Amino acid sequence: MNYLLLFFFTILSACTNNTIQKQDMRKSKIVQLPGHYNVQDNAWENSDPNYDAYSSFGEDLYATFSKLDKDGNSLGLGLIDKSGKVIIQPIYSSVTMRIRTENDFFVVSDSLNNYGIVNSEGVEIVKPQFDDIYFGNNAADSMDTKFGLIKVSKNDKKGYINATGRIIVPVKYDDLFMMGKNGFIMFQVLIPIGNGNNTAKWGIMDFDQKIISPPRFSYPSRFENGSVTLVSEGIEYDVNENGIIKKK
Repeated sequence: MNYLLLFFFTILSACTNNTIQKQDMRKSKIVQLPGHYNVQDNAWENSDPNYDAYSSFGEDLYATFSKLDKDGNSLGLGLIDKSGKVIIQPIYSSVTMRIRTENDFFVVSDSLNNYGIVNSEGVEIVKPQFDDIYFGNNAADSMDTKFGLIKVSKNDKKGYINATGRIIVPVKYDDLFMMGKNGFIMFQVLIPIGNGNNTAKWGIMDFDQKIISPPRFSYPSRFENGSVTLVSEGIEYDVNENGIIKKK
């Protein structure tokens, strides 16, 4: 038992010290990283032992770097541009994705694998709090981008926030996506059918969360040429971009 307690307090002390150092780093921001840009290797070079783990810029304008403590342990990842300007302070566990919009955004995570968003000015506009952020991950999310929405998930539920971090659609649906230019959203709800099983049903709401149709459709689809055919209990329905639903 004494060994377990000693181990626990050792880990707790290490975590506490690391947290304190990260808090100190938040107060004393790094503006410029020592070193220079190596054109041939497309990477940042620096002999300062306080920094490590540089990534190549690749085809991007940015590269990650790590700030080290006195024992050589990483205090977190940050981001620099090719001039060595620090875009994101090295306080995160990961800087995973660049969101290309009028102003760049970056998805970051903390030590608990919570995800948030930092803008190109280094401002944390969404504190790490979500299990995942799907903004621009694939073609299915491209419609969200056009509406300035960011799909997020927490505890296996999904919703939408905007680029300022404000919740647009509560994080309470099993899935959802933009389905047309007029701002309609298909949302999924899992309905219990007994014996621990669920069936997925899809409903439709508008941008203001007004329900156009309750969850009753068997599968989702997007508008093509201004309309879409959806099926409920074997019956086909035509849905147009004005939200009018008619049995076919």
